[in-house]
Amino acid sequence: MGKKILVIGGVAAGATAAAKARRTDEDAEITVLEKGKYISYANCGLPYYTGGVIKPRKKILLHTPDTYGTRFNADVLVRTEATAIDRKKRTVTVKDKNGERELPYDKLIIAVGGKTIIPPVKGIEKTPFFTMRTVDDADSVRKFIEKNKPKTAVIIGGGFIGVETAEAMMHCGIKTVIVEAKAEIMPNMPRIAAMNLREHMERKGIDFRLGVFAQEVSESKGKISISLSGGETLKADMLFLCAGVAPDTALAKDCGLEIGAAGGIAVDDTMRTSDKDIFAAGDVVEKLNRVTGKKVLLPLAGPANREGRTAGYNAVTDRDMKFPGVVGTSIVGFDGYSAGQTGITYEQALQAGIDADYVYTEDADIAEYYPGATYIFMMTVFEKKTGRLLGCAASGEKGVDKRLDVASAALYAGLSVFDLENLEFAYAPQFAKAKDNLNIAGFVASNKLRGTGFAVSPEEFSEIRKKDKIQILDVRTVKEHDDACVEGSVNIPVNMLREKLNTLDKNTPVYVYCAVGFRGYLAVKMLRNSGFEAYNVSGGMETIARLEKIM
Repeated sequence: MGKKILVIGGVAAGATAAAKARRTDEDAEITVLEKGKYISYANCGLPYYTGGVIKPRKKILLHTPDTYGTRFNADVLVRTEATAIDRKKRTVTVKDKNGERELPYDKLIIAVGGKTIIPPVKGIEKTPFFTMRTVDDADSVRKFIEKNKPKTAVIIGGGFIGVETAEAMMHCGIKTVIVEAKAEIMPNMPRIAAMNLREHMERKGIDFRLGVFAQEVSESKGKISISLSGGETLKADMLFLCAGVAPDTALAKDCGLEIGAAGGIAVDDTMRTSDKDIFAAGDVVEKLNRVTGKKVLLPLAGPANREGRTAGYNAVTDRDMKFPGVVGTSIVGFDGYSAGQTGITYEQALQAGIDADYVYTEDADIAEYYPGATYIFMMTVFEKKTGRLLGCAASGEKGVDKRLDVASAALYAGLSVFDLENLEFAYAPQFAKAKDNLNIAGFVASNKLRGTGFAVSPEEFSEIRKKDKIQILDVRTVKEHDDACVEGSVNIPVNMLREKLNTLDKNTPVYVYCAVGFRGYLAVKMLRNSGFEAYNVSGGMETIARLEKIM
């Protein structure tokens, strides 16, 4: 007889753990417990099924209990809830339709995931609402829409699930408002990147209430009232709670397992808990952030799968597989536009005690002369002393995922912005540019560190304008300047700058901007070589205009 491996929880971490255990040890006795009725499903695909983008329901059901059990020779017990763990007896108490019983284990894997956060809103316990975490959630939303033909919806929470649920509602023809307590949606991203996504959503008909929260909700005659902290009351046919998830640590706490400072089960790099016979994986555990060296929560499917794989292997073998941590790579899309983040933001770097800096860049995703080129906005964060890459946020219509994936690999490898200058990318005009967006981010950041780029951030420029006597030079075309410009700027297109240098005062610093930064850089080098004190505003007018909206 092989080891008795008991896995609590299916879906990403649990189902992966059991499958890896079986692939590693054919003799192990593997049992998977799942409180719901589905053992393996695409929970990240639920909003797209709800909105009709994914049409056949079977597409989101990756395995039934029978197919999973047959393929991996495992006992799959659905609608079976684990209610207690006895570490001394090495048993788990389970409850199903037949009552309670105890199941023994040699090694236990806890993969119960997270639980939906229900915000403390007055009246919420008496008001019908929807969440978007399980197949049952998606089914109930679809059935409600088909039966009641709702016209309006309010979503509390502007994170990943909130944005994806809003897209689902748009596809269903339902007018939607997102209520987000923070100043911008996607609070874990830099505001300047998240803002681009939100403005795209607004163009598509989604409405927002930012910086306010729901204080009270109620329902009358099928209509839901949502009273906001700012005094406004919204009316809707549907209410969604998408305020995030928290680790479901009740089982672990009750049996005395160590809970980390971030709030998840504490595990080492083999996914072992404080009990050598119990492993844990997925949204319920803390992860090591490879950029900061600190433990964090990161409820994402990718890490959950890799952690489950590690836990499943180590549960059946004496050889330790390591899970080395995360860099925190994520992306969200809305109807053809996307925004994402890898690593840490500038604010998170400062909070971690890292002396950091950042640059803005905006460049085409493919060769600009090739049909279909669109622009990607990027904010690249790095350590001042070493140039070590710390993070990258990006937004745009196409190619955002590619740049984040490469930046994620660079973060994992501990590369610097000097390395970004020389990374090689697959190039042909329809796929990329000869100088990729990440190369350009590396150029700008490296020049800043070397002191050869003479760049200032738009935030710094804004402060300098208030207190110092400066010249502001717009080196875009006359038409660009006439369409929108910085107040008090002089317009000299970069191609005419040499012949008009005498119109500028050499005794007063010149702050230069263009559309996204490149022409400004050329102008600053020209001015510096001619004896001027000149600086380029990173990100140009595009970034200046964005910041003016949020400053």
